Amino acid sequence: MTPEIVFRVLMIFAFIAMFAIRIYFQSKVLHEKREINIQENKLSLVSGSIAALTTLVFGAEYIFFQGTFRFTYLLDFPEWLRWLGVIILVAGISLLGSAHYHLGKSFHSLIVSKDKHQLVTSGPYRWIRHPIYSSYLMNYLGGGLLASNLVLTFVPIIFFGLMIINRIPREEALMQEEFGQDYVDLEKKTGRLLPSLNKNIYLISLNEEDK
Repeated sequence: MTPEIVFRVLMIFAFIAMFAIRIYFQSKVLHEKREINIQENKLSLVSGSIAALTTLVFGAEYIFFQGTFRFTYLLDFPEWLRWLGVIILVAGISLLGSAHYHLGKSFHSLIVSKDKHQLVTSGPYRWIRHPIYSSYLMNYLGGGLLASNLVLTFVPIIFFGLMIINRIPREEALMQEEFGQDYVDLEKKTGRLLPSLNKNIYLISLNEEDK
């Protein structure tokens, strides 16, 4: 089996894993009877849709019809960089599954306010306020590197980045409105997309003072 076939098989498994996680946890909240107020805007929806559609189209081209879009393979990524993409994908998919598991029925794919909404602070939410966004950025980057595909490496990240830049401030404002000081305290302890080293050092110092 050639390395290229291995990379394609890994890409297929990555797609299956991401779809399975998303569909499973989305199905658990699909028929909820709680009152849900959607507060999404068009820019977020369009940007996120472009990122997802680009990944589907160019990912399928890589798996089944490689060479159809030749301009996407102008640079030949070294094999070590493609294996780095595999590692990033595995980490991103693991983070996606963990974040969904701990979020449970508080999950929604849009910005919403829910009746009896709960603030989740377990799992990756102990360190990151938006681990699902982090996981998608990792998966987009990892998939692009794995496929040695310029479009897959950069375009989804750019548009997904536009989506979360627009979405996160609005989402956090809604969370502050719903959870008040509890969410403000969470912001002090966590980073948005990555664990905050400075905040963790600060918390350790506080814990030591309490002893």
